[in-house]
Amino acid sequence: METFDFNEIQIRFLDEIRKNIPDNISFAELLADDLDISNDSAYRRIRGDTHLTFEECRVLCTKYGISLDSFFMNSSSSVSFNYRAINVDSFNFEGYFNSILENLETFKKFKGKDLIYAAKDFPPFHLFMSERLAAFKLFFWMSNIFHFPGYENKIFSLDSIPSESLRLANKVLESYITIPSTEIWSEEAINVTLRQIEFFYECGKFESKDIALQLLDDLKNVIVHLQKQANRGYKFLYGKDDAVGNDENYKLYYNEILIADSTIFFDMGDVKMTFLGTSVMNILATSDPIFCNYTQGVLNNIIRNSTLISVAGEKLRKRFFHKLLHIIDEFKNRIEGGIHSG
Repeated sequence: METFDFNEIQIRFLDEIRKNIPDNISFAELLADDLDISNDSAYRRIRGDTHLTFEECRVLCTKYGISLDSFFMNSSSSVSFNYRAINVDSFNFEGYFNSILENLETFKKFKGKDLIYAAKDFPPFHLFMSERLAAFKLFFWMSNIFHFPGYENKIFSLDSIPSESLRLANKVLESYITIPSTEIWSEEAINVTLRQIEFFYECGKFESKDIALQLLDDLKNVIVHLQKQANRGYKFLYGKDDAVGNDENYKLYYNEILIADSTIFFDMGDVKMTFLGTSVMNILATSDPIFCNYTQGVLNNIIRNSTLISVAGEKLRKRFFHKLLHIIDEFKNRIEGGIHSG
């Protein structure tokens, strides 16, 4: 039977949490605040002199998204994930967006950070540039993916989504544009959103054809804005063309091979986190070192087999964005002509 040194496991567990704390914050003071104990009691737990209680472990695991399972596993083939799932009984977008904001704001505190986004679908951060697109995307998820009560037979309108949800979506965008990021795209990234718009139009879930056309125009405007970001090499808010930024803030790579899944990777030096999209907008998250190092290696291989089109690669950049705009125009022509896709 395998035996465990609980003192050693507790020290490793707390060391893993410590990695998620910026250097300018006292870990002992933060731990004392998290567990509502004295600083002296916090130091005793950090040294392993006092064992954490089950409730204290639960509090820390919940706050920092770390599972104790990984500290009892010796096999590199076993990985523990934190699962953020959509539940119609308890879910609300306010809590969902606040959770994303908390992750982004924590990430921003680290030096030498980078965020890598391999995009199978249109990154929602960018869709939030348009209030109408943001509202449509949230409405689609609620009505057709998770079947929220009252949404299945509802007609889409901006009023369908609480204004607070849209405000928080915009806050997520504002936080994201300040973070250095590397995005990997193919032409396929826009197809899911286009098909969702077309599906709603064909099912009569828009008040008029004009709503579908307006959404497609909004999508074109977002694409044009993304091209401006790629030209400059930094992100800035939609409509703020006079904004000045750091030209190391935004790297966009074009990959001709389809991206298998959407992956967001946070690299904070010694700390790494992987977020995997699953079941549309549910999220699996882990800070498991072996898994994160493996994911980083895979993403680096994808980048090596992709072409940088931000700042450099002007010819391919123009061709890529022209192709995206052309795809959107084809959808517009089908809707304007009343031609169904299937």
